[in-house]
Amino acid sequence: MNPNRRRAAVLALSIVAMLATLSQNAGAQSAPRLDYTIGITDAVKHLFHIKIEASNTGGRTLDISMPAWTPGWYTIRPYASNVIKLQAHVSGKRLQMKLIDKQTWRIETEGNKTLTIEYDYFADNLNVNGADLTDKHGYFLGTSLFFYVPGHTTDSPARLKFELPAGWRVATGLKKSSEPNTYLARNFENLADCPTVMGDFDEFVTTALGKPIHIVVDPKGQVAPEAGEKLKEYVSRVIEAEGKIFGGLPYDEYWVLYVTGKLRGGGALEHENSTNVMMPSMPSDPRFVIGVTAHEHFHAWNVKRIKPAGLIPYDYSKEQYTRELWFAEGFTSYYGDLSARRAGLMPVDDYLRGIASAIRRLQNTEARKWISLSDSSFITWLNYGGQGGGFTNFTVDYYGKGELVGLLLDLEIRGATSNRKSLDDVMRHLFDNYYKRARGYTNEDVEKVASEIAGRSFTEFFAKYVSGTNELDYDSALKHAGLRLVDGKIADLDAVTDAQRALRRSWLGE
Repeated sequence: MNPNRRRAAVLALSIVAMLATLSQNAGAQSAPRLDYTIGITDAVKHLFHIKIEASNTGGRTLDISMPAWTPGWYTIRPYASNVIKLQAHVSGKRLQMKLIDKQTWRIETEGNKTLTIEYDYFADNLNVNGADLTDKHGYFLGTSLFFYVPGHTTDSPARLKFELPAGWRVATGLKKSSEPNTYLARNFENLADCPTVMGDFDEFVTTALGKPIHIVVDPKGQVAPEAGEKLKEYVSRVIEAEGKIFGGLPYDEYWVLYVTGKLRGGGALEHENSTNVMMPSMPSDPRFVIGVTAHEHFHAWNVKRIKPAGLIPYDYSKEQYTRELWFAEGFTSYYGDLSARRAGLMPVDDYLRGIASAIRRLQNTEARKWISLSDSSFITWLNYGGQGGGFTNFTVDYYGKGELVGLLLDLEIRGATSNRKSLDDVMRHLFDNYYKRARGYTNEDVEKVASEIAGRSFTEFFAKYVSGTNELDYDSALKHAGLRLVDGKIADLDAVTDAQRALRRSWLGE
């Protein structure tokens, strides 16, 4: 190349790079930032006090919204109805503000680039997607408590400071700051995703594949020392079994929060590096919490990182529809129990009995003949958590049927490849080629990946069992492991080959 042309080309590239950097910086500067302080107005009256320091607001107005739902809990909830005495001010001067929808306020900033927002929050909902405060403890999930700026849930970091009574501690998956009682979030999605327990609780620390695992039981005193050691062992073993599928764990540390008490609703919820498991009391035998823990921990990959395309990014303002929840939840249910089995925490016979029970539940559901897995995922907003009514309860449980489809797909892949490949390979492929490349998946993507790994087409399989309502062919899949369904139970075939036994051992981790 002519030297003059070379210099001109280099100069042009330099200018392009400079403009790109300036554009990126301008974008970063344009994002408003919210930093939060959480304190207590009156614990007996269940009142938190939240202060938000808003900066880089720009413009003449600033909109702030309270989420209308919690990712993983597909129900519209009136979180904003618990906001009390909301105000915005600058140096003590109140700013005008008005509601523009059921969860959004518009603040007249008067050109101020920094301002303070304050409110009390009534927290009397001890639930996976709620907030609760008493004179003994506090608990919240950020979606129920914090405002965000619409359009800026992924591009602005935040800081969360706690002002709590003496003796209270904090347990949360947020990154700890060098400042006392202060934590950092990379953006609102991260802030909203981390359940938090405050007060006096028991904490047990173990490791799994070299990563710290924090196990919190609130309130304290429910776990005897011997049971605490067993709890650490069981949680570590099941996490390691799941991590081995992917060649490691996708986080720096993990928090398992067992929260007990007088619940508005039980259950558990998944997060990037934590889970909140809610129940009336902690069982004396920790083995009884391993199933739900295994399920929620597997979500650290499936749905929190391997995400349906329709959930990227989260839209906290309204229902967010996706047809892939049968995979996000159903396959997680499949791997939850399978991981407990592979970790040696569930006997093979118990595992097979569990599959037989899942089959019976599905076969006793008339809706299986009418509603597909894809459609049941899409309409979950009508009745998630049993909050629907009338005809909306006539649907297929995509957890249960999705688990069975996961079982069938796993065994069919193993059968097609003489056990060289499995559903584990599908999950690894989706993690490496979708999550790590910031892509969401669709039903069609799962079908394509499964077909490529198995070396056979799964088009008919997905047409029948995911988008269709055909009866599941259990025996066709089970035979690859030398098994069959007889009188509602899973039993050996009359003649089981060495290859079938080897496949079964590989599948179940024997």
